Amino acid sequence: MNTLAGDWWESGSWWQFVITIAVGIAVGVLAAWATLRASNPKRQLTWWVRSNTPLMNMPGTSERSELAVTFFGAPLASPRIIELVIANSGRRDITAAMFHGSQPLRFDFGVPVCTILDATTTPAGSVRPTFDTAGWLIVGDDGSGDSWIDVLPSLLSKGQEVVLSVLVDGDEKPVDLTRFPLVDVTPVSEVPGERSRALAEALSRTSIYLGPIRIRVRSDRP
Repeated sequence: MNTLAGDWWESGSWWQFVITIAVGIAVGVLAAWATLRASNPKRQLTWWVRSNTPLMNMPGTSERSELAVTFFGAPLASPRIIELVIANSGRRDITAAMFHGSQPLRFDFGVPVCTILDATTTPAGSVRPTFDTAGWLIVGDDGSGDSWIDVLPSLLSKGQEVVLSVLVDGDEKPVDLTRFPLVDVTPVSEVPGERSRALAEALSRTSIYLGPIRIRVRSDRP
């Protein structure tokens, strides 16, 4: 009897049966996981500051020269241009309906925001988000304008990247995501890379005019 039991346990067909069952279970688990992942793909919103460039104290200006920046005729004490990048880095679109209670995303710059100089979106054909401009720095006020930008509920397609060029007035501060109402979306903040020097080089010229923003070099020399 013991011999028969041993022969059955050690037979190749028994181990083949066990291996077949184990493989079947593993395949079933993997299939279930793949189905769950496909029906609930990871959504992710990534953002970072590409550059934070001061418009004052530029290299190459003489000691007796003063760089003056005005916005709609009002002087700015410490103007900066910040490039903020917002990207849908997940595997599925983020829709406007996913903004809980229709609340916007809010990015706080830590200093008064004057205006958005430019807003671009890629790839071509993707929907450009809209932004709430209420409460921004108004020319002639006491300089205590709000320091945030709200991104209103909008479609952010998979792979879409939005770049904002923002004019602010104040010292360099970190940009924080202070309101994130998106449902089933993970926020990710990337470490900013090397700052671009192209804008600083452009501002070394004696005069630049961008719509309501005038930048000029005044010299005290006769």
